[in-house]
Amino acid sequence: MLILLHGTGTHNKGAELMAVAILQHYRRLPHPPEFAVSPFFGPYPDRAKYGLWTVPHARRWGRAKLALALMNPTMRRVYGMVPEEQCSAVIDASGFAFGDQHGIGPTQEMAKNCRRWKNQGKKIVLLPQAFGPFGSAEIREACRAMLDHCDLVFARDETSLAHLTDTAGQRENVHIAPDFTVAVEGRLPEDFPTSDDAVFIVPNQRMLDKTDAQTRAGYLPLLARAIDHVATIGLRPVVLLHAPEDAGLAPRLAEFSQGRFDTLQVRCPVQLKGILGTGRLVIGSRFHALVGALSQGVPVLAIGWSHKYVELLRQFDCPEGSLAVDELDCLPEKMKLLLDSPLRDEIIARIRAAGNRLREQIELMWAEVDHVVGFAAIPEAAFASP
Repeated sequence: MLILLHGTGTHNKGAELMAVAILQHYRRLPHPPEFAVSPFFGPYPDRAKYGLWTVPHARRWGRAKLALALMNPTMRRVYGMVPEEQCSAVIDASGFAFGDQHGIGPTQEMAKNCRRWKNQGKKIVLLPQAFGPFGSAEIREACRAMLDHCDLVFARDETSLAHLTDTAGQRENVHIAPDFTVAVEGRLPEDFPTSDDAVFIVPNQRMLDKTDAQTRAGYLPLLARAIDHVATIGLRPVVLLHAPEDAGLAPRLAEFSQGRFDTLQVRCPVQLKGILGTGRLVIGSRFHALVGALSQGVPVLAIGWSHKYVELLRQFDCPEGSLAVDELDCLPEKMKLLLDSPLRDEIIARIRAAGNRLREQIELMWAEVDHVVGFAAIPEAAFASP
């Protein structure tokens, strides 16, 4: 079986970790499927590293598709190319791409893709991701068309599910399940110097291009204040870069902060998750960095630009982890609560218990996905329609 893996890539570590989670799930099976991706997954070395076939883009690679059609099967295998039509299923893990904050383009593009894939006879599954809101008539129509052609769709939080229901009504193919990277085990790099004094600060460029002017103005000063306070209380601030586009934020943080901090960038998403698990606290705005911390029992202070951050804290039973840009004066108090107050152990216990519940839900999600794509029977009544 050949499955088209859509919506993931190596452009940031969260997207790459979702690809890792999917591959880990299927490659543990006795007879695992093979996976193909578009060239936009990442450079050839990244596709080769994960053992992925390449499918030319349906509309942008006209000459490549022609060349592929002229190749015999042996030549295709030599060059790692497969036609899209050979994929029997599509598994999408876009994370957060469909809604007003991304414009109408991605939702319309996905609706067209789903229509084409369904005409090719494929099973289509959208793994847990954030959705919405869908404001305009055009994007709502595109969302409905997308759902019409999918066999199975998972919203990863209650707000996303509400946005889908508001737009398209209740549907039997739409369910809810948590972010599935929770189940990926982190791994530390060899000879990584672990300690118990690191506080990781994870910036996100989206906080500067997806938010209002007041939020943009206060974001870097808030992170800089966190860096300075970490140093003041005798802990070690480390700016951890989760995506290449965030690299330019480190020198800007240096301009706002008064103290020094370490900067760390790791290529392997599994190792990055392992490092997050060594932190005493994680402060930041990259969603999957926060997932990586919480799923290993590390408290967080989350500064978000969409509903997915509030929902993540709710799922991990950690309301204390919410931090707004205008809470600069409250920052030391919030940090103290999570770092060294009598409640820290209780908060960590809640986070760990929630993580165990989420892992159970992820197993049920995979059972349903496997059933749809043709790998296994689903446990009876594992999911209820919303």
